[in-house]
Amino acid sequence: MVANVTPPAAETGTSQSTAEIISSGWVLKAEGKLDEAEKAFRQAIALDQTSVEAYYGLGMTLKGQDRRQDSIKCFENVLDLINEHVEDRSRAAMLKRLANGHINQLNSGDWGLEKEIWKKK
Repeated sequence: MVANVTPPAAETGTSQSTAEIISSGWVLKAEGKLDEAEKAFRQAIALDQTSVEAYYGLGMTLKGQDRRQDSIKCFENVLDLINEHVEDRSRAAMLKRLANGHINQLNSGDWGLEKEIWKKK
């Protein structure tokens, strides 16, 4: 099923929520429209600089464009924002593992999460 994607609010003159813009960014990314997805995620960040989801989406999009350093910065922003802006501790832990995994993969080619995932309590 292909979702109907509304252009960013700046192009239509209508107001979209940050969540709607992020959602359209993910659809655009899935369709391989990485430049448009990047614009959507950046628009969401302009509306809400604390949006973990927008930074994560932008990081994934930049990773898809092979813009490693820019992608790493986005995932580092995710890590910086998680503790203050993600209330669900399970979700926060998952996002930390994913962001760290992407950073590790971009830096070394390996997710390198063995210690975090398999650590003994």
